[in-house]
Amino acid sequence: MRVLAALLLGFTADSAHPGAAAKPARAGVPVLIYHEIRTDGAEPSETRISLDRFQEQMAYLAENHWTPLSLGELVAFMRGEKPLSSERSVVLTFDDGWRSVHDAIPILERYGFKASFWIISDRGIGWDNLEWEDVERIDAHPLFEVGSHTASHPWDPSDNLVTWVDGAVPGKGSADVRHELEGSRQRLEEHLSHPVRALAWPRGWYNERLVELARDSGYEAILTTDDGANHAGDDVLRIKRVYVDGACELDAFARLLRDARYRPCAPARGTDVRRQLHSPYPVAERAGAVPALRSYTPRID
Repeated sequence: MRVLAALLLGFTADSAHPGAAAKPARAGVPVLIYHEIRTDGAEPSETRISLDRFQEQMAYLAENHWTPLSLGELVAFMRGEKPLSSERSVVLTFDDGWRSVHDAIPILERYGFKASFWIISDRGIGWDNLEWEDVERIDAHPLFEVGSHTASHPWDPSDNLVTWVDGAVPGKGSADVRHELEGSRQRLEEHLSHPVRALAWPRGWYNERLVELARDSGYEAILTTDDGANHAGDDVLRIKRVYVDGACELDAFARLLRDARYRPCAPARGTDVRRQLHSPYPVAERAGAVPALRSYTPRID
């Protein structure tokens, strides 16, 4: 959707019970993260949700008068360019460009809900992911918009954008990060025929150097996985988002809308690095300039 590009380029444009409407604190806007929409009975997790549960959540939003915003509208609000049209505003994001989002789109259309889709431009096209023609069709839809999720989504806790710029991975550095950022933006722009100015960090991992590189690469809005709602005056280069755990019941979803804090419902598997805020490093090792790396059970988010 070209509205997002225009807004980014110019910035012109209480109960947790499921039967009661969850009220956001201080007119903040929660941004929700979805990944795979499953219809095969796969075990739910923080990156998988059944189609039935997704439908239930969208119905809850509609019944309780939540208004999904485009990312461009959120940015305009955060920049102080435009007030919210509703106290119950929310942003829906779908990471990784899974092909299964095709099942979510009719539900979004039914309710007239806006949403954004975050595409891995090189290694996230085809097979279990959307084809380019799908990405182009979604971007042309008046309710939807497309952003960058880097070129290859480096997700290994010991080999990712953060460790590259920290000099912790032999042969990797800032030039490789620029390739991920600029290459993804340029390829998306070639296919979509309009500027792409928004980025979502793989697994939410970033540091200040990466923010600088992203800004220098042409991005004007950046999505994290830091907990919390977004308010007027907040930094659009550090937009907060919260995972929707597919194992959570509707009361937990209502609470998520109210306080924008992630609480897992699915059983933990391996070392849960993602919940250590925006760093791939173990908490105990963060004091060092370049923390020592250790092995993890990898899991793509």
